[in-house]
Amino acid sequence: MRLKPIHLLAMTLLISVALIAMSARAQSPAPAQLYDVSGMATHQKHFQDALSAAQQRYAQQLPANLHATLVRQSNLRFNPVAMQDRARSRLAVSLPNAAHIKAMDFYRSPLGRKVVTLETRATAPTSVKEMQRGIPQQQVDPQRYTLVRQLSNSLPALEVGVEVSMALAGLATESANELLGGLFQVPVDLVSTRRQDIRNQMAPDLPDTLAYVYRDLSDTELQEYLNWSQSEAGQATFHAMELAAKDALNP
Repeated sequence: MRLKPIHLLAMTLLISVALIAMSARAQSPAPAQLYDVSGMATHQKHFQDALSAAQQRYAQQLPANLHATLVRQSNLRFNPVAMQDRARSRLAVSLPNAAHIKAMDFYRSPLGRKVVTLETRATAPTSVKEMQRGIPQQQVDPQRYTLVRQLSNSLPALEVGVEVSMALAGLATESANELLGGLFQVPVDLVSTRRQDIRNQMAPDLPDTLAYVYRDLSDTELQEYLNWSQSEAGQATFHAMELAAKDALNP
């Protein structure tokens, strides 16, 4: 299966954007620890690396004035400090303290540390480059694939991926409108109407992508991660991540 650009972007930001949110309540030491132990600092670096690489590619594909506009707006919109500040503000009121404590316990556990290792490996520039050439064929038995499909329904990957795609599409529209200077305006509503189309395009391939990302988890570990993701604390954590990711992507 070839990994489509939109799916690659979703996986690149599956954790890198959504989990930035978990650095909420900056004045408290615990969230800063969670930011570190869950791999969020690494994911954010990978996201900025990917953004920089995309800007360089566009330099070869776009007129100089349009490229300069896109780079300026992308640097403003996806400024890492500003993204974190917006996410912190949302998560501070979205993630209950009890869920935060349980999230810390999970990410400090052996399984949590292994999950972080696999997720940060998946968002590393070298891995992203390999995945652009397509996910290797996988032999996944039906029982394990069922677990992966259930996990895909618990993680915020799909909705965050859609939000990322919409944010980038909106950025392109804003850049085009600024360049045109009012002579001709690209309707912003035209972008928003594609939300469901993007979701429908991404959803079918998500289980295969996750099966590859978590390929080094044993069946028992995968079941334990699924159990966490479906728990009350896990769902509260992922829901808060999704809300915070939307705020981070949309200044």
